[in-house]
Amino acid sequence: MPGDDLDIRNAPTEAGTRLEAWLAGTRVGAATARPVELFENEQFCHVEVAQQHRRSGIGTALYAALDEHVPPTEALITRVLHSQPEAVGFVESIGSDLVEHCPAPRVVPASPAWRAWAAAHLAPPGTTVEPSDAVSAGQVDEAFVDWYVWAHEMIGPLRPRDVVARAAAGTAAELDHQVSRLVLCAGRIAAFSLVFQDAPDGLQRIIAETTRVEEPNGPSLVAAALAATLEACARRGDELVELEGRTIDPHLPAVLATFPAHDSAPMSVVRLHRPSHDAGGAEAP
Repeated sequence: MPGDDLDIRNAPTEAGTRLEAWLAGTRVGAATARPVELFENEQFCHVEVAQQHRRSGIGTALYAALDEHVPPTEALITRVLHSQPEAVGFVESIGSDLVEHCPAPRVVPASPAWRAWAAAHLAPPGTTVEPSDAVSAGQVDEAFVDWYVWAHEMIGPLRPRDVVARAAAGTAAELDHQVSRLVLCAGRIAAFSLVFQDAPDGLQRIIAETTRVEEPNGPSLVAAALAATLEACARRGDELVELEGRTIDPHLPAVLATFPAHDSAPMSVVRLHRPSHDAGGAEAP
């Protein structure tokens, strides 16, 4: 555990709470918590410690101090990349409850196996697959909100739909229409496979699901939308793309079960235990 010379300082920002750990005049770590825009009573937190000072108790001390600063009515959530064993171990030491697990399969669109998969998943009878700019921007924005609401009400207290709609306004303008695809049924967007422009790390990511949580033939609709996107990515020369989505989604897991062999970059979202407020480490409200 860190000694008495560890100094944890309050360094708040406009985004939310920020604490810094200082040792012998050097900043050796930080912990932050900020409200999640579209959720009630939920804050996203992150703890980072300099590599040479890890496994010395500084991260634990930072999290304990952060826990004291955040109101007890707020849940603290974080993302855990399973490729980072130190982060996984840290979260396990704190204690957490799984919110959602994202398998994050990675696809090589132009490979023979993926071309064959895409060719085998055509639009079901009575539907068509169209580019994401084949309908009005307003219709795309509304479909995105339809999906966002059901997908996120599954995991926490979401803000009202009109708040979500305001935040999602302009979604269509941010899409990469060259590869994003919609499955239309009687003029309605029943499913989509969306890629946003300007991926921050250069890796294209796809969101694919139905716009309604209960959608007849949902897996086939999602597969058709995704197949069309992957074919467009292959034509464009995209070497690698990653699929977003969760194991709790109603239709995507059935699609993933049909995938050829692939690499992945799994990630989980967890709700951290609040030692200063939980009775016996129970889940935060």
